[in-house]
Amino acid sequence: MSVRPIGSSCAIRFRFGPFELNVSERSLSKAGQILPLGGRAYDILIALLENAGEVVPKSELIARVWPDVTVEEGSLRVHLSALRKTLGDGQFGDKYIANIQGRGYRFIAPVTPLPAALDSGNASSGLSSLPPALGRMVGRSKVVLEIQRLLQTDQRLTTILGAGGIGKTTVALSVGHAALADFSGAVFFVDLSTVTDNEQVIGAVASAVGLVPQPADPKEALLNFLSARKALIVLDSCEHLIERSAEIVDYIVRNTPAVYILATSRETLRVPGERVFRLCPLDCPPEQPQPTASEVLAYPAARLFAERVSARRGSFSLSDDEAPMVAEICRKLDGIALAIELAAGRAAVFGVGNTVARLGSRIDLLKFGRRTANPRHQTLKATLDWSHDHLSEAERIVLRRVAIFIGPFSLEAACTVAEQEGTDRSEIEGTIANLVNKSLIVAWPSYRQMLYRLLDTTRSYALEKLAASGEHNSMAARHAIHLSRSLEDSRDNLFDLESGRPPGSAIQHYLGDVRAALEWSFGPRGNGSAAIRLAAAASRLFLAKSLFVECRDWMEKAINRIAADCDPRDQMEVHASLALSLMFTAGNSERVRDAFNTALAFAERHDDAYQQLRLLSGLSMYLHRTIDAAGSLEVARRAESIANKTGNPEDAALADSMLGAAYYILADHVRAPKYLERALHRSPASRRFNATQYLFDLRTTSLFNLTRSHWFAGNLDRAADYAERTIEEAERSDHPVALCRALMLTMPFYFWIDDLGQVEPNLSALELTAEKYSLEPFRAVATGLRGRYLVRVGQTEDGMRHLRDGLEKLRILRYEMLVTDFVSELALGLAKQNERAEALALIDGSIATQLGSNRPLHLPALLLAKGAAFVCREPQQLGLAAECFGEAMTLAGQQSALSFELRAGLELARIWIDRGQTRKAHDLIGAIYGRFTEGFETPDLMSARLVLERTRVRARQAG
Repeated sequence: MSVRPIGSSCAIRFRFGPFELNVSERSLSKAGQILPLGGRAYDILIALLENAGEVVPKSELIARVWPDVTVEEGSLRVHLSALRKTLGDGQFGDKYIANIQGRGYRFIAPVTPLPAALDSGNASSGLSSLPPALGRMVGRSKVVLEIQRLLQTDQRLTTILGAGGIGKTTVALSVGHAALADFSGAVFFVDLSTVTDNEQVIGAVASAVGLVPQPADPKEALLNFLSARKALIVLDSCEHLIERSAEIVDYIVRNTPAVYILATSRETLRVPGERVFRLCPLDCPPEQPQPTASEVLAYPAARLFAERVSARRGSFSLSDDEAPMVAEICRKLDGIALAIELAAGRAAVFGVGNTVARLGSRIDLLKFGRRTANPRHQTLKATLDWSHDHLSEAERIVLRRVAIFIGPFSLEAACTVAEQEGTDRSEIEGTIANLVNKSLIVAWPSYRQMLYRLLDTTRSYALEKLAASGEHNSMAARHAIHLSRSLEDSRDNLFDLESGRPPGSAIQHYLGDVRAALEWSFGPRGNGSAAIRLAAAASRLFLAKSLFVECRDWMEKAINRIAADCDPRDQMEVHASLALSLMFTAGNSERVRDAFNTALAFAERHDDAYQQLRLLSGLSMYLHRTIDAAGSLEVARRAESIANKTGNPEDAALADSMLGAAYYILADHVRAPKYLERALHRSPASRRFNATQYLFDLRTTSLFNLTRSHWFAGNLDRAADYAERTIEEAERSDHPVALCRALMLTMPFYFWIDDLGQVEPNLSALELTAEKYSLEPFRAVATGLRGRYLVRVGQTEDGMRHLRDGLEKLRILRYEMLVTDFVSELALGLAKQNERAEALALIDGSIATQLGSNRPLHLPALLLAKGAAFVCREPQQLGLAAECFGEAMTLAGQQSALSFELRAGLELARIWIDRGQTRKAHDLIGAIYGRFTEGFETPDLMSARLVLERTRVRARQAG
């Protein structure tokens, strides 16, 4: 089917209740405050608003929100639930969305369509990543309209071609802003000028469209993200990475149905289907005797010059006397917009006459050096040379020094890098202001503060001056030191971010600078200890941005360069970050354990309790993933000892959570909940997940372990309550790892009580989150859980295929969580298909692994599955089945795992009833059932009551 753009109605704003939705900005606000809302939920809301009062069938909603993609209805329910939660649907009598049983959904609140806001420039503040338009455009309206028309056809790749400084970016931004409504705000700007390496291009595109950088195959992740969307990607400054840019553009256009590309470059991409718009120089006044001002201003180059002079001077009216000189300036500068703007900046200060004289002499001088260079490039270089010649010495120094920054930089950063002896901060600030006024530095408004940047041509020019000055290495060293300090100062904000408007958002702009500084630091002219310091400081930024592969690579480089004089704390951070990044990219290898232990040795050597607890929490997570029960308890006791010394309540809560988790995997369902509940009591619910302090979410970890421990112990109502709390708090944590762990470790409980209605939306949410962040272990678990679900709903073959796939992936990753669940489900499926030998071999292998590693927790479940495999189609094996069920009961009783004791008892009772041992079956189930105090409406307890009733009747009949 063709992709229909979401939000294509005439009205681009809707008001209902206290809310206002802006379609072009893709923003939902309440009382003037922007509310966070996921993209799918947002698309559902638009579809319902456009059909307010009417029933929108589920199939139509799915088709609009997931075009060309097959999804379950559960996915729709998940995002509708998120939408209702944002709207407060049902709270205080407010009702917005009604579920029309068997038909679909209807928006029932009054809706007022509103006209578009007059200031379309604000559209960039919504979903779009477009920067502000670069001033009023002159002389490019026709080109903009032609490109706009192309975007309304099937022409999906357009390249704006032209020389440097000619105005390609200005035109592209103008087109992008004009196209916001057509693309429902999904217009994304990718500035490749900040990208220095071919391998970073795909990450820049992913970041611009809102996809977290991926540790797996980034191209595949980007394709999955874009395949169901209608969007316009503006790819700016492709020329220095032309081959890689062309490859990615071709990949996107060929593999997505409705993603349009608008590229700017100094050479064509040479991709099939490319339409090229060559951006010519602005038309200039021709040479003629004594042209008047009106004649000269009929040409866009002269109008641009006049407007820019007026903008700087405050007012400017071109006279007939000055008109010939302005015409000459425009011609001398070949109509290149950037060069004209620079000249206008000088004319605002020195006058038109002085400007034309100085410019003329400079161009004449540089004619001798143009033989092998592009003429227009030389003309632009002439303008930059001329502008540079008119700078003060202080301005020249500051300009070349701030050229070390690849991306935007703050005033503080500029002062730090550009400082010199005898110069105070106020002088540098004044110099920056002068350079902004002279169009050599561009002011870049950002959240909380003003940022600055150099245009790419200006930066290239200034970098040549920096190299010629002999200061490049000293500035690169200052740059690296500044970034180290900046990252260290911002460390506490990198993980604990408020959704929507992060306080550490400025740090995200510096990723290109961080990479460049690391490259220099680890290069031949870098300093070893400074490189280690920067790597240690940058590690948490990479982890915060989920750049696990990149983090791992830099940490490995750092470890290879560590010397004896390196700061031990930096060494500790490097090893800790290597451990964590390895765990998410290469599974749970011994290298992970070794890295954690190395970092711990540094922390213990310096008696640093805070770092010891932080690292022990990470090691505990590793041991939990590998089901190392003994190791988990040993680490938890170490944490408890440290917490007792510090006396800090949060440290005690961390230790309790680790102890509770350890006792849970040791199958001690008496002690586990005591520690876990105490951990929750000591850690308030308002506490946000701060992974810079601990490497796992204390509250979510405690809650899902409590869910499972109470489930095993037979406290099924409490388990259900804790499962719901686990997911709610994980969603509030706004951290993908915490959410994935919460979803996947509560889902087996819902399978147990046969609540497939809860399994399906949770499983969809897990799949979406794990895919978005490319968290490979969680994607493997999701595959196995999807297999369980498919088997339960009767799609056995497909389900078993998913189970096999999930188990193989988890084996490679050495990820043990839920492996026994998948083994049990797969074995039972095999037995039902008369593949009993394979089923028993699979279960026996898993039992041997659990016994060999002292993992008693899942033995009752495996013995249950083994008994069920004997029962399937083999009546003569009922004796062996009964032995398995009896052993499962015994082990479950030893573990206080009452839920498993009852299920095994029910299976054994059925065998006894078939043998005529009715009284024996009645007594068995009666004794177990009598120990339950809750959960009486769950399937097993209802089955137990039925068995008791039937055996009681049979006993009376026999009597």
